[in-house]
Amino acid sequence: MKQVKTIIAIILAMTAISITSFAQVSATATTSVTVITPIAISKTVDMNFGNLAASPTVAGTIVLAPTGTRTKSGGVTLPAVAGTVTAASFAVTGLGTSTYSITLPGTITLTGTPSGTMTVSSFLSTPSGTGTLASGAQTVLVGGTLNVAAGQPAGAYTNTTNLTVTVNYN
Repeated sequence: MKQVKTIIAIILAMTAISITSFAQVSATATTSVTVITPIAISKTVDMNFGNLAASPTVAGTIVLAPTGTRTKSGGVTLPAVAGTVTAASFAVTGLGTSTYSITLPGTITLTGTPSGTMTVSSFLSTPSGTGTLASGAQTVLVGGTLNVAAGQPAGAYTNTTNLTVTVNYN
């Protein structure tokens, strides 16, 4: 009889252990999200290389720095009447003191009136590559290199492909 009671006690103990082993348990977690101020960019000043005179026989360039200064090379002359010379300017806004990447185009095309085309390439920005917002704002200045052909036709030239600057939070 003592053995039967011991066996019953062992069976009950094993049953309790197996019930506990297969019992279902759960835990909970909080789910949250913070929506931040989206980064934004808007143009404040257009890029303008000003006035130039092209050589009839030698190609050249004008480099417009992000500071708005320009230098020439090759068959380009910068006349005394400079015209309007401005680097492009963009206002970037976003969250506090966040950093962001700056992406510039490869080239853009300018078309002249009455004829002709030129390209702008080798874009540079200040800041370069990465910017840091101060109190949620920063100005990005953009310059580039205007490629002038030998005998470039006279006229007013404007872009047919946009100067698009892209910013994105890092």
